[in-house]
Amino acid sequence: MKLLVLSATKLEISPSLPILKKWRIPVVITGVGAPQSVYSITRAFQQYQPQVAIQAGIGGCFDKNISLGKVVTVSQELFGDIGVLEQGKWRSVFDMGFAKPDQKPFKNGVLKNPYKKMLTRAGLDSVAGVTINEISTNKARISLLKARGAVVESMEGAALHYVALMEKIPFLQIRGISNYVGERDKRKWNIKDAIDNLNNELVRIVEQMAGDFGG
Repeated sequence: MKLLVLSATKLEISPSLPILKKWRIPVVITGVGAPQSVYSITRAFQQYQPQVAIQAGIGGCFDKNISLGKVVTVSQELFGDIGVLEQGKWRSVFDMGFAKPDQKPFKNGVLKNPYKKMLTRAGLDSVAGVTINEISTNKARISLLKARGAVVESMEGAALHYVALMEKIPFLQIRGISNYVGERDKRKWNIKDAIDNLNNELVRIVEQMAGDFGG
């Protein structure tokens, strides 16, 4: 099986790189942010023509009942900053009528991962994600994103979902929780455990997938 591993930065998957190299699995560092990621992922799909793409990274969490360092899969995504904030309410491009909520590849305005067996086989809790190009710090903005069902926040997740759905390539997004959204005191973050646990799960999932498909 032809696997492709994607990450915004080398730091996030550095522990896995020697193993992935040994297994001859290509790794693409897409850069931070949705625009860079959409471009990099599209080019990577053209170059490597993978059967499965895995995006691995760390992210913030809106739910304080989820412990820092925990690793989750993301079952659905939103582009959280394409729209307008008016009178304290958020209106997406779908709300404004600029796009239809079921316009390919969206389903009711959401980018869902339809590969449920893959999500289940990963053996991790699945949550909803939101992708924005500016880290959320404003309390009102955070409340709006939570109201839309977001549990984790990243700057690249929806890019993977969008491109993979358009190209009909099975995919999986996994995130290590490094911090709670809005907390800017880095002493209260746990980047180390988020990265360590993320890479442990990444290696396990890649090995599992290779076994499922006979190497």
